[in-house]
Amino acid sequence: MPADMKSTIAATYMQMIKKGNVDKITVKALIEECHISRQTFYYHFQDIMDVLEWSFRQVTKRLVERTLEAEGPQEAVRIFVSSTVDSYPMMNKLMESQRRKEMELLMIDAVETYLRELARYKNPNLTVNFSNMEITLRFIACGMLGVLLKYGGMPQVDTERLSAQLYQILTREIPHAKDMEKKQDRADQQP
Repeated sequence: MPADMKSTIAATYMQMIKKGNVDKITVKALIEECHISRQTFYYHFQDIMDVLEWSFRQVTKRLVERTLEAEGPQEAVRIFVSSTVDSYPMMNKLMESQRRKEMELLMIDAVETYLRELARYKNPNLTVNFSNMEITLRFIACGMLGVLLKYGGMPQVDTERLSAQLYQILTREIPHAKDMEKKQDRADQQP
């Protein structure tokens, strides 16, 4: 039996999602694909959703680790966006399942956890009211997931541009409408 059976079960489940319909993957089908007993499965996981939740936690953990190695915050956003765009086919399959609501909440929770971990590592002395932090993280997570689900699956999505736009939003570096109007007025006045 492999040393890390939990990872083996989760990896097999992810491969099954790539090949077929999420709603048709049962514990029975998964244990047959893994060549394990039902007892082994239930030793490691409670049910299929538990496998998916654990997998999301592992992906989030690895993504946080990669992001912490980034040279700066803009590079960190680029890593996050690129990773999400690469995962779009899987995310889309999950969103098309009969458990869409659960899948959506799972994805939002993963993005929120990712943001919380980054904040914890990057700003260990951050003094923000817990309630304010939770609502802010949830708001940002919902927005980021919505944007990534909309644009992540587009053919030839420009991840660099999308990353830069999200970085501007996250850092409040969005040009204000009045600033944009002034720039346009200056451009119109030039010969």
